[in-house]
Amino acid sequence: MRRYVMLAAAVSPLLVAAAAVTVPGCGEEFENICAFLNESNSCYHAFQNETTGKCWTPGAGKGPSGSFASRETLDVCFLDEGGQIVFDPPLDIAAFPPKTMAFKRLTDQAEECGAGTFSGEFSYSVTVAVPCSPDDIDAGVTECADAGADGIGKVGRTLTLTTPEGRSTLDVSCADGTSHHFNRIDIQECAEKGQDQLQPRAVLEASVGNQPPPDADPITTTSDKFRGFVKLSILYPQSRVITENEEKKKVVMSPPAVVEYFNCYIPAPSPLCFNGEKDGLETDIDCGGTLCPTQCDVGQSCARPTDCTSNSCMQDTSGFLKCQASASSASATTGSGAGAGGSGGADGSGGAGGE
Repeated sequence: MRRYVMLAAAVSPLLVAAAAVTVPGCGEEFENICAFLNESNSCYHAFQNETTGKCWTPGAGKGPSGSFASRETLDVCFLDEGGQIVFDPPLDIAAFPPKTMAFKRLTDQAEECGAGTFSGEFSYSVTVAVPCSPDDIDAGVTECADAGADGIGKVGRTLTLTTPEGRSTLDVSCADGTSHHFNRIDIQECAEKGQDQLQPRAVLEASVGNQPPPDADPITTTSDKFRGFVKLSILYPQSRVITENEEKKKVVMSPPAVVEYFNCYIPAPSPLCFNGEKDGLETDIDCGGTLCPTQCDVGQSCARPTDCTSNSCMQDTSGFLKCQASASSASATTGSGAGAGGSGGADGSGGAGGE
């Protein structure tokens, strides 16, 4: 059972809403998440306003897109527009979808303009480099020491959201150094309709790609049909969107702003019969069997003569079926010479036969 503790009635309604706390039984107090997300002056919305367009452009489909060079090493995503998304540590395709990741974005001038971490839908951080403000310079911020009056230096602004596994709490650390403690369940009290549009969250989409068929051209298997991808988006609820409809019910009028942080494509897997592995019905690596058109060479495993280029599949000395050399090439060729018997004169002797 929750109890709500309110400030004195003399306090303004806005402050009352912001100061409301939930005590679920263990003395843990929570701020009013509805007031925090709906208030345009909150540090959460201040971060959005200050960083918009500085490294990432808001809007579905407007994030940086690129590709990894290979499936084996998913550390650098080369962006189509120039620059890179660098993952450290590299993503492991054998452990998709990733459960955690850390990344940074480099511009085409090799300058870091932003970074982020992800460890869950409600646990992530975003850092964006913004020009040093006069306040940063006056405060002696290290990154702004050489900024000067023109403010060309940059300083990172970081927003961090954390929800421990198995809990509904939400801790928010803002760029201005403030922190806030919420219960995400309380968001149901914001509105009867559109509650999900008020929930800050990260959306990770990932796929290792689809296996091309054996007859696919290994050079052209780069289409969306076969290649994989990893994509991270974050939904930022907008402020001042809770209103009351004609039925006196609270509704959320506007969807959250979407920021896509990267959409990186992963090269498609090599087609079966071209991937350097013994798969399925192959009798040996990329050859033989009913799957691959390529026949196996001498010494490779086989099941029937048609698996072999020599058309000869027999047990070798180990007792296993192997492609053997064809009869024509297996027969040894030995040369034999014959010396013609010479005939000499009366006192001569015949020549010796050649061996």
